Amino acid sequence: MRPKTIIIAILLAIVVIILFNNKEESTFWFFGEIRTSKLILLAVFYVLGMITGGILFRRRKKHPKEYAVTNPNTPTIATTDTDTPTSSPYAPTALSDEDREFIRRD
Repeated sequence: MRPKTIIIAILLAIVVIILFNNKEESTFWFFGEIRTSKLILLAVFYVLGMITGGILFRRRKKHPKEYAVTNPNTPTIATTDTDTPTSSPYAPTALSDEDREFIRRD
């Protein structure tokens, strides 16, 4: 078992022990006198605290600041000493024999 699972199990066991050791009747003021078990009061406030903590401390997805497509690998242009125009490195004449053989297999 992972440590996180063990810690959660121990905390839940402690909560259950505390809840069931407080069964006596209690009065609660909420716009009037409410007489109820401490078990119910503690359980309600525990659940409210869990929901509030989940809302406040949830992980939010980070949105990228830039949505443009970027390519850090800029193509290199082969230069020749002759007066011919420069060609793309992806042109068939710029391929090596090994690359041509690989393409022929497709």
